[in-house]
Amino acid sequence: MLTENLPDHSTASPSEGSVPVRTLHKLRISTLVALMKVGSRMPSGDISGLHLTVKPGQCNPSPLPFLSLQRLFEAGVADLKPGSTVLDMGTGTGVWGLMAAREGAQVTATDLPTVCLKSVQQNAYDNGLEPPEVLHGDLFEPLQGRMFDRILFNPPFHVGAPDSPEDRAYMGGANGEVVTRFLQDAPDYLADGGAAYIILPRLELRHYASMFSHYDVRICASSWIPLLGRCMCLRLRVL
Repeated sequence: MLTENLPDHSTASPSEGSVPVRTLHKLRISTLVALMKVGSRMPSGDISGLHLTVKPGQCNPSPLPFLSLQRLFEAGVADLKPGSTVLDMGTGTGVWGLMAAREGAQVTATDLPTVCLKSVQQNAYDNGLEPPEVLHGDLFEPLQGRMFDRILFNPPFHVGAPDSPEDRAYMGGANGEVVTRFLQDAPDYLADGGAAYIILPRLELRHYASMFSHYDVRICASSWIPLLGRCMCLRLRVL
């Protein structure tokens, strides 16, 4: 159930529009990915009072001031209670999980086997925080039977096949399979009263809108980012 002014399920995604629209959409994505790759080659980043080392294969959470998702990350941990169990999926540098740890949460951080997770623990130490548990695996693969009070996911939301392992940080599959599988499986890993928080641009949200039918959805925060457009942090509770 979409409780906010989100795109209608029947709205066509940019990839389903006319040839000029599809061309512009592809140009938008390729430009964004190129910018993020440049940012990922910067050895460090600063966001919400955290100084983070960025290793190869990790996405810099704040490569440039105008590309930062800081407001959305902060919204996802704004009301966390100390001791809450939190899963930071696709953790990268650990930014969202470390924000949760700063609020006193017990954090588990996961990412693909190609991503260095030792740096997540080092980033925790460098910022005076308890290092999270870190696990390698695809989405919920390493977490069978576990439940969390909160799941945080800043996904590879662009619809398109990755051309390289590095691109998997940005491209979520030819049909958006990464976000689709997450939305299908997340309810099985949420504790009673728990919620998932996911970041999506409004343009990409059109592609996934039909997947929200079994969730109560609330917009926690939004920011306008050049090229990305309006981006939102969505809170999802299972109906």
